[in-house]
Amino acid sequence: MVNLGQIAIVAAFMVTIYVVIVGFTGGISRERNVVYSAIWGFYSVPILLLIATASLIYAFVTNDFSVQYVAENSNRAMPRAYAWVAFYAGNAGSLLYIATAFSVMGVVAIRFLGKQRLSTLSFAVAVMGIELLFFLIVILFLANPLGRSPIVPSDGQGINPLLVHFGMFIHPPFQMLGLISVAIPFSIVMGSLLAGRAGSDEWVDQGRLWGMISWLILTIGLMLGSWWAYTILGWGGYWAWDPVENSALMPWLVMTAFVHSIMVQKRRGMFRMWNVLIMISGFTLAQLGMFINRGGPVPSVHSFAESTMGWIFLAYMGLMLFLALTLFVLRYNSLTSRHTIESLLSREVVFLCQNVLLLLIAFFTLWGTVFPIFSESFDGTTVTIGQPFFNKVNGPLMIITIFLMGIGPLLPWRKASYPTVLRSLRVPLLGVCLTIILGLFFGFQQFWALAAFGACAFVLTSVLQEWVNGTRARGRRGDQWTIAFFRVLSANRPRNGGYIVHLAVIMLALGITGSSFFSSQKDITMKPGDEGSIGRYSFEYISVDETAYIDRIERKAKFKVWSGNKLLGYYSPQRTFYPKFDISATRGAIHSSPMEDFYLVPSDFQENGQAVFRVLINPMVWWMWAAGPVFIIGTIFALSVPRKRNRKERGVLGEINRLRKAL
Repeated sequence: MVNLGQIAIVAAFMVTIYVVIVGFTGGISRERNVVYSAIWGFYSVPILLLIATASLIYAFVTNDFSVQYVAENSNRAMPRAYAWVAFYAGNAGSLLYIATAFSVMGVVAIRFLGKQRLSTLSFAVAVMGIELLFFLIVILFLANPLGRSPIVPSDGQGINPLLVHFGMFIHPPFQMLGLISVAIPFSIVMGSLLAGRAGSDEWVDQGRLWGMISWLILTIGLMLGSWWAYTILGWGGYWAWDPVENSALMPWLVMTAFVHSIMVQKRRGMFRMWNVLIMISGFTLAQLGMFINRGGPVPSVHSFAESTMGWIFLAYMGLMLFLALTLFVLRYNSLTSRHTIESLLSREVVFLCQNVLLLLIAFFTLWGTVFPIFSESFDGTTVTIGQPFFNKVNGPLMIITIFLMGIGPLLPWRKASYPTVLRSLRVPLLGVCLTIILGLFFGFQQFWALAAFGACAFVLTSVLQEWVNGTRARGRRGDQWTIAFFRVLSANRPRNGGYIVHLAVIMLALGITGSSFFSSQKDITMKPGDEGSIGRYSFEYISVDETAYIDRIERKAKFKVWSGNKLLGYYSPQRTFYPKFDISATRGAIHSSPMEDFYLVPSDFQENGQAVFRVLINPMVWWMWAAGPVFIIGTIFALSVPRKRNRKERGVLGEINRLRKAL
């Protein structure tokens, strides 16, 4: 089975070379047979890589330690279910996963691109082929996950203990898929530039589609990563501005800017150059993220797959950036916009301001992330930049961005009059004032917390105002209120799907603001029978159970927790020590509610029977996790297109509506 996987990788490598050569040839010649030869060649690559993937997973399941990668990332004590996690736990396996996932996504994208001009389609396939070829070169010559070990051990080294968590089944795949998925819209843009069609806006719909898909995958990866950190790392937080976290956040910020500005290009024929540059930036930052994940240039608790080959990723990133910018310069004259900004009071200006703010946040995040590399290069001293820098610089920019998120939908395209703008802003500004007054009444004194809550209130009221006005307008035409509301949502799905996503952003911002400004923490040393309290919570340490396994020692504490006089139940935080790795993994006990989380985690179990526990109250964190499904629903709704009715159907439905009104 392993030999079959090896053959499949070699075959995929050779076919991908063919796809790149024939793809560029087809783009130049515009011959249909040549173009479709490249396409069918690309279609065969996922089949070959899936065979290689199945071979590697089979080696994990059967404990085939003759495969070096299997011996390095699993052992006989590892549960069989974690063979999927072990598959991408190391560098070589994660590269195979990325190549396989990208090839599958590329096939889907090519199917959607079928209506593009042959030259654009062929060049886009060739660019996807280049991206895939790079990974296959690295896999085949530098990090082969199916390579044999000269000495077959009786047992493997085991999987990283921090990966033994349910979240690892979905977080790393989404994180890696999100980074590589940016290459799909990038390939579409580059294909249009190579074909000389970028100025015709033919690629905009597909660019928007795959830009939003990439953005959604990155969003899910970031949310799952935060949830994993919150539940297993045992420090009570969910975001530490860690380099690997930042490596996914930066392209997410740029793709957020892209999915907004591409709407301006679609509606007004503007921002053509801007959108091409944003896409190049997003792709470059995604490649940088893979470099950070694999190069280990800065310390990170997430760098499970680091290796010295990271600099190869950096070189590839630099080469692709140079080629993309060169192509942009060569096609510069064809990217002029059809229209110009007519007024500062317009939706396109708000979108542009949001874009600038998002790119500024990405830049400051990039600077804080890579600064240790520069400091070490200059004087040999590694200087890291911590949370205070990121919070103080990016926090205010994010609040302003959220505020603009509420203004954009209230302004029309092209231009608006001051009376119209003031009339639209009355209700949202009233919501801001009431929110700040309520905050002061409840004793909130932090300026930035009040500003964040005010910005959230502004966005919420602006969205609700749009929906209420639309529903009332349809209600006056005879529709029932519930039917009118759903018809308002369906009338413009991209816009209303965006509103739903904005609500998810509000939920996320509420959770971040509440837990950042109003959390409380207490470290307490206890022995069984002791009691403690924090805020309105009280808790009793009942007992601790210790269980020794082949590869770990697991200690699980048992607590009884009350909120006031109400018994919340029994909770069991645990701490597991892995002697072979000399590492401990914790699992916090969490009682979560929309108001706040009670978070209890063991820091240390001592020989004398005492234990040190960290107890936290994290307000409003629940809203962060609830925002995840809302992000997904909003994005899918924005991308969904209702089936177009034919003329006969529209006539029948129109007659039915006329009869209904007559009755």
